[in-house]
Amino acid sequence: MNTLSVNKALLFQYFAGNASPAQKRLIAEWLALAENQELYFEWLAEWQSQSPQFLPDGQERFEAYVRYMQQNPSVGPSNAGSPKSQAPEGMPFVENSAQEQVPVAGRTRIGRRPWLMAAASVIVLGITAWLGRDQILYKTYSTKFGETRSVQLSDGTKVILNANTSMQVPRFGFGEQTREVKLNGEAFFNVTHTIDNRRFMVKTEENFEVMVLGTEFSVYTRQKGGKVLLKKGKVHVLFSEGQQKKQLVMKPGDLVTMEKSAAKPVVKPNADTQKLIAWTGNRFVFDKTPLSEVASQLQEHYGIRVEIKDNRFANRTVSGTFQPESGEELLTLLSELFDFRLAREGEAYLILQK
Repeated sequence: MNTLSVNKALLFQYFAGNASPAQKRLIAEWLALAENQELYFEWLAEWQSQSPQFLPDGQERFEAYVRYMQQNPSVGPSNAGSPKSQAPEGMPFVENSAQEQVPVAGRTRIGRRPWLMAAASVIVLGITAWLGRDQILYKTYSTKFGETRSVQLSDGTKVILNANTSMQVPRFGFGEQTREVKLNGEAFFNVTHTIDNRRFMVKTEENFEVMVLGTEFSVYTRQKGGKVLLKKGKVHVLFSEGQQKKQLVMKPGDLVTMEKSAAKPVVKPNADTQKLIAWTGNRFVFDKTPLSEVASQLQEHYGIRVEIKDNRFANRTVSGTFQPESGEELLTLLSELFDFRLAREGEAYLILQK
């Protein structure tokens, strides 16, 4: 297959519903390669921004395609031509000269305006690695253990992702219809203020959301709870208290902590913002931090499990600034500082009395 024949012009023609059956099959084969999928979505977003007359109905067609894939699990590039396979409603088949059936994107009309039915949600047959809904609707930025990453969004907002973090950003309409991202982990945001005062939302899985217009703040959302630190500007934290939806307004220097065991958020004013966001410069700043909390941070940041076997060390506190190359290096520094012995047991590091 000549992959060079699939270019922006051909995809724009396909998005508009003007591609031939042969061209649709070519695009399906091209899209089966994972490395082409990101480029596809970039061109789709560009085409949509230039073609406001086309209205995507991603949800309806996505669900139809999911039903189709569940009912036809054997469908794939090698057996897609089976005449027994039935396309989901709204995704008709075309036949080639060998009577092979290939599902293609169909079109419907809303009033007098045609709209693109599958381009914003599911594409044609040939996606061998099944794309989940989030993969289609969101672009995911992520970091590994021990890694930080800087990202600039299309609206100009700058984000620094801490280690072991993922952030989802809508592929379609971000900065125009919405400025909402989904965060799991920890990130520092420098949000660009828009002329039309469009709000920026950070959504989490920990029962709280952060709403701003333009400001600098960090959000922490992991299994043990959530935190929001405001460095500059104003932030609204939206949360649930029982069945009630509530919000609180933060001032610069405020640290809001939401532990899972707590009934409601706790606000700490005049927090040391530089210390709390030191991770953006790959530094750890401890100020009378219990060794048990340091161990928890090592697991979150480096994926290293540390077990304190001698309780005399658990409440020992650490103060100072560290910029280690690895979690093992930080552990070694701490063992020298506290004069404890490190041992390895499976995947865990043990802190033992010498």
